[in-house]
Amino acid sequence: MLLSRRTICQSLPFLATAWSSADDPTLVLRSLSEPDLSARLLMRSAVIPERAGRYLEALSLVQSALTLVRGRPYEEVCHAYRAVLLGEYAREKGDPGALNEATAEARRLSGQILHDGDILQLRYQLACLEGREEAAPVLVRLSLDVWRQPGQMLTDGTWHWARGGFIVKSLETLILSQHLREADRLAQEFLPIENQTFRAYRALEWEWEAIKIKLYGSPEEQRSFRRRACQAGYVRQAVIAL
Repeated sequence: MLLSRRTICQSLPFLATAWSSADDPTLVLRSLSEPDLSARLLMRSAVIPERAGRYLEALSLVQSALTLVRGRPYEEVCHAYRAVLLGEYAREKGDPGALNEATAEARRLSGQILHDGDILQLRYQLACLEGREEAAPVLVRLSLDVWRQPGQMLTDGTWHWARGGFIVKSLETLILSQHLREADRLAQEFLPIENQTFRAYRALEWEWEAIKIKLYGSPEEQRSFRRRACQAGYVRQAVIAL
């Protein structure tokens, strides 16, 4: 059953709250048709099990979203998120089949909705998880290029909520694929401006904190952060800080 904008805003008040920035989530809701809107809600719901490391549950929700928008431009966003989840699942389980499937999903993206930077980032992320050493420095360069030219990324909430979200996704991939030197190089660019860059929403704060703890924290700080992250439901961030 498709859900109306009114139902969504009543059930998820944080989506109905307008922000005084270009990242106002209500702009996304107003611009979507009813099938796209319902798919969007399913994908936002998938974020919760993703953060908790329950990737099969998240994939099931995204598959339901795909069913709603099959043959529509918004299908591209669902395929992109499915690629992300399959890549995460493959990394955690050591499943090459899932990684191959993620790569195939990424190849389907043509830029109907996502921008060039979004698509390239996803492809380089998967290449890092595949163990292709040359992908890590390219991902760093891409991230800095997109930061300087934000028109290369989608920041209306359809894919990223804020520019900082693009950076943390690259950093997380570099850390999870053990490219810590490249992660440090990219993180150093943003330490002087972290308060302006990674405070747009609560999840982004947790993501950035996990990255800093992993790269620069003491063992005790890492243990403390992992406990707090698990208690708050950010299991994925606890893993990043390992």
